[in-house]
Amino acid sequence: MQKRVDFWVKIYSHYTTSQGVFHLVDDPSKILGEIDLTSIHQNKVLNDTQKRKLIDAEIKKKRQLYITRHKIKNPRQVRLQMGLKDRMRKAFYLSGKYLPQMEEIFEKENLPIELTRLVFVESSFNVYAQSKVGASGLWQIMPFVARPKGYITNHYDKRNHPVYATKLAAQILKQNHRSLKSWPLAVTAYNHGLTGVKRMMQRSEAVSIEGLIRSQNPTRTWGFASKNFYACFLAVLEVERRATDLFGDNLLKAHALSFREYKLPEATNKDVVLKWFGGSMTRFRQMNPHLNWAVIRNRQSVPAGVPLMIPEQNFYLVAN
Repeated sequence: MQKRVDFWVKIYSHYTTSQGVFHLVDDPSKILGEIDLTSIHQNKVLNDTQKRKLIDAEIKKKRQLYITRHKIKNPRQVRLQMGLKDRMRKAFYLSGKYLPQMEEIFEKENLPIELTRLVFVESSFNVYAQSKVGASGLWQIMPFVARPKGYITNHYDKRNHPVYATKLAAQILKQNHRSLKSWPLAVTAYNHGLTGVKRMMQRSEAVSIEGLIRSQNPTRTWGFASKNFYACFLAVLEVERRATDLFGDNLLKAHALSFREYKLPEATNKDVVLKWFGGSMTRFRQMNPHLNWAVIRNRQSVPAGVPLMIPEQNFYLVAN
């Protein structure tokens, strides 16, 4: 496990999103070689289509070079992992907005506050993050998990609300741990699903994350991401501990969000609501990423029952 963690520490803290490494799928610590696409990304003469073409060609060339050099018999065993250093630096900044309240929620649930750092892995603290399979928000919660909780309506999606999403994530992690009796497995189940981890345990007859990773009889959905999710989490914890050494003294963090929630008792004119945000539609949207803006944008009023995040310093305006 430590070799996997060391690999991800490098990905999070050494290589940027324009740099990467070719490695063996089953053993990420076996790095075959590097690739640096910085010069292509920074070329201001090229358009996006031209850049994409050059990038694809360079990746193909480097992949074949390392396959030949290391005498790899099965090319499918070679994988490219791009770095995340610049994204991690931005995530550290954004985390300042959300971590204080997240830690408070997890403490109330008697959960280790370290678990809040899963958000670095899930979304890099991008509240607007969307996955190809439909997961959304800071905690990348799937629709089928959120919908039964009443989180998704025509007017809002609480998966994109930092507080509601954190409360649901805490419930999921607590349930996982209650069922699996192991934090490494519970964390893995957050990514792979509780049922998926149980199925994998039954098939492999393993009772630990290390056993699941070593299994030669995986389920169809047990892939690279599932095997490495817990290692990524441990790597993030290490990178956070060593942040000053890895990123320098000038690593900035945003101020914690200061807000109060207000659930509209009735449909309220949008001009009235905007006053609570200093008249700024931009501020209104930034404070409320969970709202369905495609719907609300075309309405004169904000519907009743919608939970709003109001800047703390402006909350007195609500009563007026």
